[in-house]
Amino acid sequence: MKKFLLAIALVVVSVNIHAEPDADVKRFNDAITNAKMAGMCGAFKQMADFQNSTQMPGGDDFIKRFGATEAARMGFSIKELTALCAQAIENYNDMNRLSLQ
Repeated sequence: MKKFLLAIALVVVSVNIHAEPDADVKRFNDAITNAKMAGMCGAFKQMADFQNSTQMPGGDDFIKRFGATEAARMGFSIKELTALCAQAIENYNDMNRLSLQ
């Protein structure tokens, strides 16, 4: 169920980014949900970047296990979570561009 709701939230956010401002509370909730997801995905990227630059012993295995555990906790496969991260980051960037206009 979590998997379904998160996927729906990301789709709604991507659609609502260009909608008229008639449902401010829902749009706000969608935005903060997306921001939380984008932040989590950014933390995963930072971990991977750190490991790539330091090559800490055991770091690659840790990141793989951590990512797999987090994906499973949320009811996703790694592939699904990666796709959702890409969408969340795209949505976040779109919202950020809109806020600068």
